[in-house]
Amino acid sequence: MIVPMIKYGFLVYHRDFDSFLSRLQEMGMVDIERHTTALSDEERSLLNDINRYNQTLKELKIRASQLDKISQVAPLDSESVLSEFETLVKEKEQIENSIRKAQKDLNDVKPWGSFNIDLLKTLSESGLSIKFYVTNEKAFDETLLAEHTIEVINNEAGQVYFVWIQQGDKDTSLPIDAVEVKIPNYSASGKETEIATFRGRISEIENRINELTHFVSQLEATKDELVNQFEINSVTHSADKQADDKVLILNGWVPQPKNDEFIKFIEQESIIYVSEKAKREDNAPILLKNNRFARLFEPIGSLFTNPTYGELDLTPLFAPFFMMFFGFCLGDAGYGLVMLLGASIFKRKVNKKMRPILSLVQWLALATIIFGMITGTFFGIELVNVEIPFIQKFKNLFLDQNQLFALALIVGGIQIVFGMFVKAANEIRLWGWMHSITTFSWLLLILGTLVFYGLSMVEGLNVEFMGIGHKIILGVAAIGIMFFNSPGKNPFVNFGLGLWGVYNMVTGLFGDILSYIRLFALGLSSAILGNVFNSLAFGMAPDIPVIGAIVTILILVAGHSINLFMAALGSLVHPMRLTFVEFYKNSGFIGGGKTYQPFEKKIKQTI
Repeated sequence: MIVPMIKYGFLVYHRDFDSFLSRLQEMGMVDIERHTTALSDEERSLLNDINRYNQTLKELKIRASQLDKISQVAPLDSESVLSEFETLVKEKEQIENSIRKAQKDLNDVKPWGSFNIDLLKTLSESGLSIKFYVTNEKAFDETLLAEHTIEVINNEAGQVYFVWIQQGDKDTSLPIDAVEVKIPNYSASGKETEIATFRGRISEIENRINELTHFVSQLEATKDELVNQFEINSVTHSADKQADDKVLILNGWVPQPKNDEFIKFIEQESIIYVSEKAKREDNAPILLKNNRFARLFEPIGSLFTNPTYGELDLTPLFAPFFMMFFGFCLGDAGYGLVMLLGASIFKRKVNKKMRPILSLVQWLALATIIFGMITGTFFGIELVNVEIPFIQKFKNLFLDQNQLFALALIVGGIQIVFGMFVKAANEIRLWGWMHSITTFSWLLLILGTLVFYGLSMVEGLNVEFMGIGHKIILGVAAIGIMFFNSPGKNPFVNFGLGLWGVYNMVTGLFGDILSYIRLFALGLSSAILGNVFNSLAFGMAPDIPVIGAIVTILILVAGHSINLFMAALGSLVHPMRLTFVEFYKNSGFIGGGKTYQPFEKKIKQTI
């Protein structure tokens, strides 16, 4: 359900405004109504600092989780830690670029080996001309070594690296096709030393960044202070200034269950205020309150959108269907058992925030086990074909493919009809009973037709399908559909809209019901894939006793793990599609509500 909201308007003297906001933030109950305005320079600066802290904390938290022990370091203020971290990261990036460049230079000079740059300069100054050449191995002529002062330095990858030494600067050329290379001004050993120095500095930077993880909690606290300050600035700019800026008016929302506590607080502050219950048109923020079971499905509903204030919260209404659809799609008792055991084990080890997610997995696993028992599927094994005395008693209870196909359509029809009842209730709740006549008329037509058809199939009742009673029901339904779809409008307009509504309902209803075939298809595909992996495991294993068993186990574990992951993913996505499209559409869901976000003080998180 949607928690009722109380709308407040505060009238605050400008000198008391900052202290009032500070205490209001500590109270953490009011969702302030904010105006969209351009950010001030101060707010931009705060946002920039918050982003800097977030980026730094992201890196330091990862490092802290990988370190066995965090070293104690000299105390620093948060800004110094942040600046040092950013400087170190920037220096590390520059050094890594330098290493890449030095590595390229090393690759270029490495074929020439180690040589003395100063010696080359001395020889050149004494009148010797030393030139470096590279040529193809096939083009190099060994006779050149006797005719010219040539020294082969290296021969690799089909290339010959050599130097030609001449007396003086003679303008001569070699009788082979060779490329002269510019004399390197560095040697391979020099570049290797340079790269080693760079890597040593990176190691020092890494160690220092690891030491900075000691300040994670301190940085979190400073970041939260900046967030609190940004929130105060944002709320301040949302206040309406009156009486030459002497008086500020602020609007906000308080959940009704917290209203008594808030009234005590506001009266102690001696603040002038007005309050009233929120109306549907006020677009109040949305806070959901459901039972322990339905609450687990709230994150799924929030993936689409919140309901608007005043309409029904569909979370507890789609939760049982979603659970059933997941089990229908996965439909393997073995997979459900794995999920149930895994979620139960991890639930004891994770923090409180993750426990509701694992509780949801437990419920979905339970639905999977139930449908696996209904279909007789266990890790891809069709139990109907297993000759086990205990299972023989239940073989007649297992549903075959035709029955599963029919069950998918029946379940779809039930959810659609249920959604139409929800739509009628929503229409009464939002606009009055007149607006629900058309929806109830469609329900009368659909359910009346099904009832008369079912009774006509029973021998001895003498109920005629499309008889007088059935026609009366159809006539009443037709009047409601054609003339009450838009109460208050001209009857001819209503009739035209009714024709268009009939077309949309007939075509949409048929397509919606067919959409539920995906439940049958996904359940069938996961069972087939599981059976395929079983066949591969026992068919591909060699006849060697120990090795054969190992191969079989590896294929079974790998294959069923892949199938479980893919099938569970599909079993999550497709029920969401059926919920957000078929069910939400037929229940008249409007959506678009904003989440309740109280103006509260951020508290330093525990790392």
